[in-house]
Amino acid sequence: MKLAVIVVACLVATVASAPTQRALTDDLDDFVELLPLDDLLSLALRYLLSDKEVQQTLLYLQGEEFAKVWDQFFALSAVRDLLNYLEEAGVPAYDSLNVVADFLGLTPLKPNVRSLRTGGLNGLLEEAVAMLPHEELEALFDEKMKTSTEFKALFETLQKFDHKQLRDLYETSAEVKGMVQKLRDFGVDVDHIVEMVKDFFGWN
Repeated sequence: MKLAVIVVACLVATVASAPTQRALTDDLDDFVELLPLDDLLSLALRYLLSDKEVQQTLLYLQGEEFAKVWDQFFALSAVRDLLNYLEEAGVPAYDSLNVVADFLGLTPLKPNVRSLRTGGLNGLLEEAVAMLPHEELEALFDEKMKTSTEFKALFETLQKFDHKQLRDLYETSAEVKGMVQKLRDFGVDVDHIVEMVKDFFGWN
């Protein structure tokens, strides 16, 4: 599960400008350099153009129900605090997310501060994971945790994230429950992913 948080952090960092001095973005850039970005992009485009499940999922993400989930999720104070932390550390979290928002037609976020080939979503995820340099990413993760105070602070901030707000959102939002059910219908093992994330950050 280390890979998941590493990749998420890398994707956020891909739009970062080169800083003038050592910062958290330098640590994230080191992870980005290990990723086969061109191959991952080609893989995503191939599935987007030819796989019906992926196309169906994209249409759902552009619909009204997911738009409500998006707004509710980013209204959580814990999520906003995390985004603001990243911005203050020099990571353009809002800009990165707004690229996604623009692509899907979602509400833009305003910062408060500056070859398995099984098909479907599972096939896309499995092929993407298979492309990653697992050992190198985990070794770099361990090294950063030991040598970079900025990267360690990021991980500790994620560990302290108020995940109970996410649980409350799930329990009170019909749209979130609908989204989770649709992901299950699309073949995504949502419960397993949630448990892996919770275990990794100690949220259990």
